[in-house]
Amino acid sequence: MFEMLHALVDMEVKTLIAVLFWGNVASVALILSYRLFIPDLRNRFLFSCSSIARLAQAAAYFCLFFRGSLPNIVSVNVGNSLLLTGFCLESLSLLIIIQAVERRLCLLLAGVLGVSLLLFNGIGFAYPDSSIRVVSASLGVFLIMAIPSVRLLTAKPASALKITVGTFYLLFTVLLIPHAFYALFHDITVVSNALVQSLTFISLILLLVFGLSAFLLLIKEKSDEITSALATTDYLTGLPNRRNFSKQATRMFEQSKQTHSALSILFLDIDYFKAINDRYGHAFGDAILLKVARFIRSRRSLGSSDFPCRYGGDEFVVLLHDVMPGETAQITTRIMDEVANTRFAEYPDFIFTVSIGVHEGHPDRGDMLEDYLEKADMALYAAKNGGRNRVVEYRGDMG
Repeated sequence: MFEMLHALVDMEVKTLIAVLFWGNVASVALILSYRLFIPDLRNRFLFSCSSIARLAQAAAYFCLFFRGSLPNIVSVNVGNSLLLTGFCLESLSLLIIIQAVERRLCLLLAGVLGVSLLLFNGIGFAYPDSSIRVVSASLGVFLIMAIPSVRLLTAKPASALKITVGTFYLLFTVLLIPHAFYALFHDITVVSNALVQSLTFISLILLLVFGLSAFLLLIKEKSDEITSALATTDYLTGLPNRRNFSKQATRMFEQSKQTHSALSILFLDIDYFKAINDRYGHAFGDAILLKVARFIRSRRSLGSSDFPCRYGGDEFVVLLHDVMPGETAQITTRIMDEVANTRFAEYPDFIFTVSIGVHEGHPDRGDMLEDYLEKADMALYAAKNGGRNRVVEYRGDMG
């Protein structure tokens, strides 16, 4: 059995390098086809970065395959430099997909790439026949690929796909470490036929196949997240939309019924909004909606368990969950004050106001969310009939 396994992995290194070359060429074609036939994916830089990464790796394996036919500076120095650069761009692509292109990570990637290139080429010029170059190249690839692997494992929110991809990337890159240690004690080149060499290139083939699949799956996951967000989020303000509110508010209302905790519904409406749109234009009206949305969702105003939404037009609803006595009044006062102090550079004398209807209570077993919403709406109607620019709490004689 051991001999059979040995025969299965102990293959000619140049054959494996040729597989890596053609595999990367095919990957570029697939990535570009994916971009061509799915035009709603907007991040062109991501696809360009990933395509260039695969092209760089293909060019690197081309140079390595023809070592002996090409000058050493091309087959060795240029080839390995392209390989390191290709893996660096592949790492950057992964960071872009999971939206983790942070300055510190980019600097770390660039630093590892720069040091790896200097070490490899420096050793090559100083000691052209030293196998230490193999060590520096293997460790360079490992460090470059370890950065997105760890970031995938620590991504927030952490999906099962991200954790799986991060784990497998880390596993495949760790398999490069034995190659580096082997090169410390044996005089080998990149095309030397040895079992550890074969295992290393097999690992790179597996990384190529897995990496391409992971790239496409992560893009699909991101696309699905965007689609889900569009279905549940108001396009202008970024607040949850009415459909999302109904789902989440129902869950929170049921939770309040079970714990008999206090719950408040705020109905907020911008006063004379239609007249504002008619006089100043819809673009200015949108700017007002954005301001109000920012006041509503600010951490100053709401707690982590509260839930705001744009209910429709110029109307907003906020569900305050598990509120303390007097907290609802503090929140409405804060929102009213922020609105009153709002000024616009293009119309410095313009002032707008809002009206707020409130219904607060402790939901019981027979209560319905729709009743709370209706009562808050009645309170809003009373606020507008009472002169606007005020907060009115629901009373029993309103309905």
